[in-house]
Amino acid sequence: MDKAKIDEFKPLLLSYEGRIGPNSFWQGIIVVTAVAVVLQILAALTGFLGIIFSLASLALLWPYFCLYAKRFHDTGRGAIWVLAVLGGMFVAAMVIWAILTPALVGDAYAAAVRGGGAAFGFAIRSMILQVIMMILVHGGAAFIVARLKGTEGENPYGQPPVDAASMNPLA
Repeated sequence: MDKAKIDEFKPLLLSYEGRIGPNSFWQGIIVVTAVAVVLQILAALTGFLGIIFSLASLALLWPYFCLYAKRFHDTGRGAIWVLAVLGGMFVAAMVIWAILTPALVGDAYAAAVRGGGAAFGFAIRSMILQVIMMILVHGGAAFIVARLKGTEGENPYGQPPVDAASMNPLA
């Protein structure tokens, strides 16, 4: 990716002002979620250094907030609606966790508690569960928010996004 493309992503991911359409929203969500998945995998595989990667993943909250806020701005709603998305994501994560944990991690956790070499297997299964949850929760929330209809013409948050007529606004 060249410097011009990176410069186009900066306002998309780091500023909550303005409006974005569904195409730019999806591109931003995919980029930030891919970075989050990589950080999650590194956190699981690096042992104690994983704390650093986990803390680094907290920095991704701002780009997520900016993307959702601008998407809500396109629909004429304020950024306060991001809190509703976060609440829904929290509930969805708890439900998915309750369903998938026994299936993916249950026996590995029991083996790790008994001792032996099962702790690494538990860590890998736990990491896989977290990545699946991340993709399902973020993807589901993004799917719902991306489907919201933007307001036509100018609204209090600015001009309509340019990606409304383009399949790839960053090309």
